[in-house]
Amino acid sequence: MRDIRNPMQSIVYAVDYPLFSSAAQARRTDPETSKAAARSVDGSAMREALAEAYRAAGADGLTDEEAGTRTGLEGAWKRCSDLRRLGLIEPTGFTRRGRSGREQRVSRWTGGAR
Repeated sequence: MRDIRNPMQSIVYAVDYPLFSSAAQARRTDPETSKAAARSVDGSAMREALAEAYRAAGADGLTDEEAGTRTGLEGAWKRCSDLRRLGLIEPTGFTRRGRSGREQRVSRWTGGAR
């Protein structure tokens, strides 16, 4: 298993990360309908698809919206937050205008090596 704190390991496999499990992502305080919805979504497949989109984008990075568009996933921003929390993507300091006309932050793939 890869230690995400060790930047010397350059090979990254998404299945090495705990949030890439298929376990449901819901809070204890969420209503039962939200918990049922969380169980019905394969979050690990979504995170893997998004991780691949960020890897493919290279140094240019993507906004969460762009990552969702490239993968065809709705609600991608929630899974992009997972990738940021794991240190797999990080904000570049740049923004791009989204479909709404608002500026959105751009993130790039780090593979856990910060």
